[in-house]
Amino acid sequence: MATVYADRAFLAVNGVALVDIQSSSLRQTYNAKPVDTMTNDKFNRGFVQGNTHIDISLSLAVQKTLARPKVDQIDFEQNDISVHYFVGADEFVATGCFKKDASDDAGGVGSEAKFSLNLGATKLLDAVGNAAELFDIQL
Repeated sequence: MATVYADRAFLAVNGVALVDIQSSSLRQTYNAKPVDTMTNDKFNRGFVQGNTHIDISLSLAVQKTLARPKVDQIDFEQNDISVHYFVGADEFVATGCFKKDASDDAGGVGSEAKFSLNLGATKLLDAVGNAAELFDIQL
């Protein structure tokens, strides 16, 4: 599967940008598997494909220890959470995001602290709402 590289990305709540993302990786899994069949040449005749799973891992820079984004405290059930990726002039939006896990990564000497978040998403769309399930995205 091809990978495209985004110029920038942000996390949005109900369509309003909340915080810029420092690094991110979006991966799609198509859940395809071969169907075992009895054939003369001992090869499978075809495959089945399930629903696409979208996994997003992202990290946010923590500028001040007490001022880190409280993304893990957002009510994901009552709000529309989305991750917006900008690839050149194109925009891709992962919608229907739900939280899988979150962690604070303490930086070592000379490095910054980061907040990491793993999300799942139900759809990946382009800017006009068409499905964009052809590639993975890296930031």
